[in-house]
Amino acid sequence: MRQCHDVPSRRRVPRTKITVPSPPVDFVSRPRLRTVLDGAGQAAMIFVGAPAGFGKTTLLAEWARRQDSGAVAWLSADADDNDDRLFWSAVLEALGRSGRIPDGNPLRRLAVPEVPSTDLGFLAEIADALDALAEPVVLVLDGAQEITAPGPWQGLRALVRHQPAALCLAVASRREPPLPLGRARLADRLVELGAARLRFTAEEADALFAGAGSAISREQVAELVAGTGGWPAGLRLAAASAARLGSLRDFSTGRDSTVLGYLTDEVLAALTPAQWELLRTISISDEVPAGLAPVLSGRVDAEAMLRELGEPAAQVVWSGGTPPHHRVLPMLRTYLHAELRRRAPDRTRALHAKAARWFAEHDQPAQALLHSVRSGRPDRVGALLGEHAVTLFLAGEHQVLRLALTLLEDRRIAAGPPAALISAALYLEAAETSAAGLQLARAEASWPDRPAPELIVLRQLTSSWLAQLDHTPAQASRVAAQVDEELATAAGLGGLATLHRAGVLVARDERGPAREALLRVLGAAEQVHQDFTVAQCLTMLAGLACHDGDYRAMETLARRAEARLPRQDPPRSLQGAQAGALLAYGALLCGEPADCVRHAKRIGQLLGDAPARAARELRLFAETLRGAAEFELGAWHAGLRRMRRARNRLGTARACPAGYAALCAVLEQRAALRLGAAGQARETVRWALPKLTGSGELLLMRARTQLRLGRHHAASSVLRSLLDEEAPMELAWATIEASLIGVQAALAAGARDRAARLLDEAVRAAEPTGVRFPFVFAPPELIGFLTSRLGALGAGERFAGEILAVRRRLRTPPMPAPLTERERSVLRLLPTQRSIDEIAQDLTVSPNTVKTHVRGVYAKLGVRSRREAVAVAQERGLLDTEAADFTV
Repeated sequence: MRQCHDVPSRRRVPRTKITVPSPPVDFVSRPRLRTVLDGAGQAAMIFVGAPAGFGKTTLLAEWARRQDSGAVAWLSADADDNDDRLFWSAVLEALGRSGRIPDGNPLRRLAVPEVPSTDLGFLAEIADALDALAEPVVLVLDGAQEITAPGPWQGLRALVRHQPAALCLAVASRREPPLPLGRARLADRLVELGAARLRFTAEEADALFAGAGSAISREQVAELVAGTGGWPAGLRLAAASAARLGSLRDFSTGRDSTVLGYLTDEVLAALTPAQWELLRTISISDEVPAGLAPVLSGRVDAEAMLRELGEPAAQVVWSGGTPPHHRVLPMLRTYLHAELRRRAPDRTRALHAKAARWFAEHDQPAQALLHSVRSGRPDRVGALLGEHAVTLFLAGEHQVLRLALTLLEDRRIAAGPPAALISAALYLEAAETSAAGLQLARAEASWPDRPAPELIVLRQLTSSWLAQLDHTPAQASRVAAQVDEELATAAGLGGLATLHRAGVLVARDERGPAREALLRVLGAAEQVHQDFTVAQCLTMLAGLACHDGDYRAMETLARRAEARLPRQDPPRSLQGAQAGALLAYGALLCGEPADCVRHAKRIGQLLGDAPARAARELRLFAETLRGAAEFELGAWHAGLRRMRRARNRLGTARACPAGYAALCAVLEQRAALRLGAAGQARETVRWALPKLTGSGELLLMRARTQLRLGRHHAASSVLRSLLDEEAPMELAWATIEASLIGVQAALAAGARDRAARLLDEAVRAAEPTGVRFPFVFAPPELIGFLTSRLGALGAGERFAGEILAVRRRLRTPPMPAPLTERERSVLRLLPTQRSIDEIAQDLTVSPNTVKTHVRGVYAKLGVRSRREAVAVAQERGLLDTEAADFTV
């Protein structure tokens, strides 16, 4: 392509200035934004406007590279473009590089006059030359905020006013350019992308961190997206810091010098010293409500200065019904605050003390307590705890309470009974019962002669909660009932007392009254923003919905509970684990095993190694769910081993909750039989017998066993007795599983009409609850029958379609052929180095029979030698003592 920089009147333009930039090392493609640009169509202008670091250049460059050759002319603006002749020389050179400008077009030889932006003839020639083009050209003006002189903008306005049909002007700038954007908006000829749309989504941030090679979890990435407001530059700096240093520690604490350098050059350099100092002063507070900035800075114009700053340095946040408040970009605030602490620690503490007084005067006790802690004022911390500890606990302000109590502990200042009881409650929320008991003892040791009624109530409730977490269900029930009687006439903390009462009703299986009580407490707690109480109510309501088989409601309530729980570091929360367990259970029942695994792992993080009985049971419940989910994802042996370990750790005690026992037994026996581990299936049933006496789940497992043995008539007979005896089910969804076992038995017996009736019943029962698990992971013959019934399921058609769609999406590998009992016996002896004859002697069979079994083992394991067979068996856990009955 012929260049045109040899026109004498034009200034020389560097090639890099008119070349589309190459993608950065940490490039992340953004197809959702490219689609917006692709839809520009007949638009006269494109405006990509946002502050520094929002990825404007990267986005436009990616889009330009994907256009047809020569469709985009690129111009990277800089301060030199304030020279009018240089600017228009660069415009013409950029257009000249476009393959859509033919050699004879005047744009290639047009001279640039002395003052081009006011030369109407010159601008008209450009417009006419563009109108003559056969195909349109996009002129990208990147970094347009660098052009501050009026001349270039005057010329561009005149050119746009001519509206050449073959020109689309795309401007990227940190501020709105002096162009007729309003007119273009009105005429629907403007495509705009602002900061809101340029922010990274969670998926884009995940791609960024994956490309950077940093070992940062998705949860941490999600927190970074929230903390940076999706600011692309902030996320790129975080990813680079994590990749360079192996963690986010320096980035999060304001010690990464690379990040500080970027913030200084790109964000703070444009500020005046007064603006910089104001941001440093207010950096002591996460958010700055209206009125606080003048108090901290001593400037009456502080609010106006913050409004002028704009993003990314600061933003005004509106919250419905309340005055707006200011917020410094979190990562910038971290670095400013770190600098303030290093350079002026005394001033930092004084600013925190000012903020504490302001928040206390404006009835914001959580922030008042937090800043009192950071100011190092134990006397003020103690006073605020005495007045607001209970309210803050119920509101979910657990992190600030822990900080306050830690400060008193570090200063060796004895906490009074209210603080000690709240400390006990905090330990109980983390399932640390020993520490909670110690705090209860401290409260008793300093108990006043005339305690306030609410203090008595708080002590009783904390004692009952401790019993529920650490004692057997029977012992906990007795303590709870005693406390419930004492609270019947007690004054103070009415909501907590009612919540406790609801827990007693749940333990007595009086679900109706319990639900009514919980709804009353929930409504009152939501009105006064008691988030922790709200989360407790929602979790208990989710548990009731689970017991009733309303699994859709269970998931909805558990999600709401999880969203209201306090965020803390480290993340220790019994309530969060309970909500997470219900979400894991719901994910499994919906046929989403990967989500189930994710929730189950999260439960382990929330509980840590807390020793409380309730925490142990919850961990094992989560392990059972995770094992079942892993099994369905194709990790058959690992999943089955995990379920077995969880069951063994639950032990033989009858105190194990019946619901937990039923779930463990039903899921493990189901998986064991599918994999051919008959011994483990028998072991599971023996374990469940004393715990589930008289329950329908035992009959369900018996029917499964008969079906596995090929006794389909016996299986149908057991299922009929399950219906006739009306044996109660611990698991509401188990009736659906029973119907599907009946379908398989009917198909095996050739009774397709009965199979169709049972399948229809199962689909009708499952649809309102959303239970897809027994269908999605059913044997191929049942799936084939369900497919054949499409068109005859009536109202269940849509649900059946969902089941088949989920099954196709999961693409789980086919179940391997199981080893026979004799093949397993031979496999266990292969590592012993016994000869074939010796193995035959041990098993009292002929050597030829052993050779036949060895060939069968090799074929099913996919190996060719004894050594390979042993290696594969060890890898799959087939030789474990616990896994003696496992299969391939």
